[in-house]
Amino acid sequence: MNSNSRVNRNRFMVFVASFLLCVSFQCGSAEAADVSQARKDIKAMGLEYTGQDFAKAAGEGDMTAVQLFLDAGMDVNEGGSAAIGVAAGRGKIKMVQLLLSKGSKPTSNALQYARTRGYKDIEKILIDAGAKE
Repeated sequence: MNSNSRVNRNRFMVFVASFLLCVSFQCGSAEAADVSQARKDIKAMGLEYTGQDFAKAAGEGDMTAVQLFLDAGMDVNEGGSAAIGVAAGRGKIKMVQLLLSKGSKPTSNALQYARTRGYKDIEKILIDAGAKE
């Protein structure tokens, strides 16, 4: 390989590395903008970015609000997995499924809430997901 080829190859490698760096910074700022926008949208819905309002939205079956909380960075297991417990206790099957798909722990409390209120489908989903009695 002659020196011109090496120089061109090095320039190309520097270009590729620079491009990848730029792309990674762009993705990071877009993600930050999404988090910021999600928190603004939560506030516009009359909610605060708190674990209590997250669990309340889950218990009401508000898929849009819960997704915004998650997009804004809320830990799906905030407050000892209160959101899945409230959703299970109120019979919100789609919400329980969403929270589980996002990594919520199938807690024994959620199982007990579903069971004592007669939500057999949710009880089965939680047991299948690993909830212990």
